[in-house]
Amino acid sequence: MRRDDTQIERITSELDFIKNSTRNVAKGDFLSNDLLQHAIMMSLISIGECANRLSDAFKEKHSQVEWAQIVAVRNIAAHGYWQLNMEQVWQALAEDIPALKSFVDSL
Repeated sequence: MRRDDTQIERITSELDFIKNSTRNVAKGDFLSNDLLQHAIMMSLISIGECANRLSDAFKEKHSQVEWAQIVAVRNIAAHGYWQLNMEQVWQALAEDIPALKSFVDSL
């Protein structure tokens, strides 16, 4: 479906931004850089928004991805930014983002 393709392209673009923006960035540097944190959070919001717009058929076909969790992160980042724990965001950058990038690259 074309709508899904567009959303995956946007997700890929945001994942590339995250990868490029955090390359060679140490955890301590990320945790002390408010500007980088805000930029990454905007990308996570965009990713969640795109994930929310994927068709149910696409999400069911690719149920190995935690689509609901991706959307939930978007909702927290957009509506309760102050509630986010940047240590957990860093962990997601190290573990979840590369897995999602690998998935979208395989499509």
